[in-house]
Amino acid sequence: MRIPEETIAKIKDETDITELVASYIKLERRGRNYVGLCPFHDEKTPSFSVSPDKQIAHCFGCKKGGNVFQFLMEIENVSFAEAAQKLGEPLNIKIDTQTNDVAESDMTLIRMHDYMTDLYHHLLMNTNEGEKPLQYMLDRGFSPELIRSEKIGFAPNMSYFAKNALLEQGYNEETAYQAGLLSRNEENFSYYDRFVGRIMIPIKNHQGHHVGFTARSVDGSEPKYLNTPETEIFKKRELFFNLHDARKYVRKLDNIILMEGHLDVLKVKMTKVKHIVATMGTELSQENLNLLERLASNVTIMFDGDSAGRNATLKVGDILLQRGMNVYVQKIPDKMDPDEYIETYGDKQFEQFIDERQLHYLHFKAEMLRHDAKENDMKFSKNLNIIAGDLKYVKDRIAAERLVTSISSIFGVDKNVLSKKIPEPVQQTQDYYPIDEPVHAQLSLRQKKERYVTRIMMTNPSYLMEYKDNLDEYVLTYKPYYDIVRGLCVYFETHDVFDLSLALNYLDPALTDTLIELDGMSIHEDVSHSEINDYLEDLSGIRNSENEKQELNRKLEIAEQENDIELQIKLTQELIELNRIYKM
Repeated sequence: MRIPEETIAKIKDETDITELVASYIKLERRGRNYVGLCPFHDEKTPSFSVSPDKQIAHCFGCKKGGNVFQFLMEIENVSFAEAAQKLGEPLNIKIDTQTNDVAESDMTLIRMHDYMTDLYHHLLMNTNEGEKPLQYMLDRGFSPELIRSEKIGFAPNMSYFAKNALLEQGYNEETAYQAGLLSRNEENFSYYDRFVGRIMIPIKNHQGHHVGFTARSVDGSEPKYLNTPETEIFKKRELFFNLHDARKYVRKLDNIILMEGHLDVLKVKMTKVKHIVATMGTELSQENLNLLERLASNVTIMFDGDSAGRNATLKVGDILLQRGMNVYVQKIPDKMDPDEYIETYGDKQFEQFIDERQLHYLHFKAEMLRHDAKENDMKFSKNLNIIAGDLKYVKDRIAAERLVTSISSIFGVDKNVLSKKIPEPVQQTQDYYPIDEPVHAQLSLRQKKERYVTRIMMTNPSYLMEYKDNLDEYVLTYKPYYDIVRGLCVYFETHDVFDLSLALNYLDPALTDTLIELDGMSIHEDVSHSEINDYLEDLSGIRNSENEKQELNRKLEIAEQENDIELQIKLTQELIELNRIYKM
C-alpha cells in the first residue's frame, strides 16, 4: 500500500533531522549547520553535514545521506516504508506496512531467536525447571521487572529441547545451526542444542532485533559464559551489548561507559546510570572503534577490578587514546566487578561513584606504571617516558596541563621535567573542524547552460510542465540533469512548490550531491519565456545547425539538377534526421 503524500510530508515536517542524526553521531555546530564524522564510512575529519533549514543531511565524502527518510533507511538498513513507520511512531502517525527492515534470510534467523527468547523466558518464569536459575538471579539482586523487560530465560538441561521446539515451528535443523542455536556433530552430522542448563541473556543488535545469547552456567560447569557463535546476524565485531537501549543516553551525555560483563550491564541498568554497554570481548574491532567515535567524544572504561581487568583497560585505553578520543576510567576497587560493587555499597553510592570518581585514562595508566616500577630505577625511567609519550595524544590544553601536574606528582618528579619529555607540543582542540568541500570538475559551457535550465525548472513547476517535452536527452545531455528533471516532473504532479528534502524521495540517491549543488545556485527571480526559449534553442542545436541545414539543402538542389536519385535519398534522410534531433 502506497503511503499518502500528505503523511510523508507531515512526518518530514515534524521530524527534526538534526535531532535524528544526533541520536546516531556526535554533531558540532558550524554556523547555521552541523558537522560530524560520517556514520557511513571511516574518516578522521568530519565531512557529514546537517542542514536544519533544508532538513537534509549529506556526506561530501561518500555522498550518502539525504532527508530524514533516506538517512534512516541508510543507517538502519530499512526500506522506505519501514523508515516512515519508525519516524511516525513518536508522532503518533501509524504506517500500515508489512515491509521487513532486513533481508528475508536474516529475518528467518531473527524470528527463530525471537521465538526461543520467548520460550526460554517462559521456562525461567513459569516452570519447575526455572525455579533454581530464577532464584539465582533474584539472589544476585536482579529484580523481576528487569528479568521480564530483558526477557532473560533458561535453557533446560536437555540436549534436544531447542531442536525439537524449532522443528515444531517449521524450521529445519540446518537453519537453526546457521542461526547459532544448535551445534552439530561433524562425524555423523547430527544436531543438538548449543545451550543446555544455562541462564539465557538475549542479545539485541543496534536496531533492536534479537540476534544471539550470552548463556551463563548455573551449576559451575565450564565455560562459565557461552556465547552465540559468529553468524550472518551475530557479528561480534559490529556489536555492543545494550547499545540499542543506551544510545539516547550516550548521545545526551556525550559519554559511553564500556563494561566487560553483560550481567554487569544489566545490574547497572537497575540504577540511574543508563549510558552503559558491554564489549563482546576485550578486543575492539575496527568497526567497534568507528562506531564509538561516531557515538560520543568521551569513552569511559569500567572493567573488572582484577589484574585481567586492569590489563584490558590499559590495552583498550591505549587504542582509544591514540584514536584521538577523550578516554576516562571508572576504577572499580580491587577484586570487584560493577555487579559486586552495587551489591556491596548499593545503588546510590554506585551512582555517586560514577558521578565523582572518573579518572582520566592517563592518570590511571600513570598509577599502574608507577606501581609496576616499584624501586626499579631503570623501569621507573622507562615508564615515565612511556606516559610522557602518551601525553602527545591529549588535545585539550587544560586537560593536558592537569595531567602533567598529577602525573608528575604520582612519579614524584618536577612537572617541568615531565613537560620536557613530551615528544610534541600538546595541541588545543579546534573549535571547528575543516570540512572537505566537494571537488567539481570544470564544467563546459554547454554543461553550465544545462545546469542553469535545470535550476530554473526546479523552482518553476509551471515552466517545467510547459517545457518538459522539450527537455529530452538531446537537450539535457548531462545525464544527472536529465534524471533530475524527469524526477521533478513526477514530484510536481503532487506538490506545488519545490522542497529539497521531499524532492529527494523522487530521485536516485546518487543525485543528492547534484541536487544540493543546484539548490544552492542563485538565479534571478523574473525568468521569462524568452530567456528559456533562447537557452533551449541554443541547447537543442537549432542555431548551430542552421549552416549544416543550408549546406544539405544546397547539396540536395545540385543532386536534383543532376538527377542523382541515390544521393537525393541520402541527403533527404540526413535532413529528416537533423530536423528530428533539433526539432526544426
